[in-house]
Amino acid sequence: MKIAKAMRTWGWVSFRLMWLPFITIFIGMWGLPEGEYDWVELPMLARVSMIAAGSLAALALILLVGAAVAGLFANRSLQENGLPAQAKIVKVWDTGTTINHDPLVRMILEVHPPGGAPFQAETERLVSRLQIPQIQPGMVVEVRYDPATNAVALADAEPVES
Repeated sequence: MKIAKAMRTWGWVSFRLMWLPFITIFIGMWGLPEGEYDWVELPMLARVSMIAAGSLAALALILLVGAAVAGLFANRSLQENGLPAQAKIVKVWDTGTTINHDPLVRMILEVHPPGGAPFQAETERLVSRLQIPQIQPGMVVEVRYDPATNAVALADAEPVES
């Protein structure tokens, strides 16, 4: 989970930084007469800015997609190897990422492990658009957790009958 969060953070940093060289492309080409130019005919500032903007855009794309994939793999591992518990959903928010038109959401859960002290944990889950009403604050859901790290993954999106 920490890797996915770090990748997402650096992906957004790269995306925001990409706009600086993008702007300098126009500054570097300021005053050039209209027409077509070969690469070597472009001013050095414009060429360096194009390379930097493209590199940062590619890095942002790789990190943001990689963050979603890393989060899904971490959730899958917890679902297979974690201990079962019930958790109350405290907060839910959209990450801005969608995969096959389904949103990737982050949530804070209050986990109540059997025989242990309750704790809060943050997790993310790809939620079908049909399951969105079932992932709301106040609902109790089944989770799997790692007692060593308190990492949590939803076992399923169905609310627990109280």
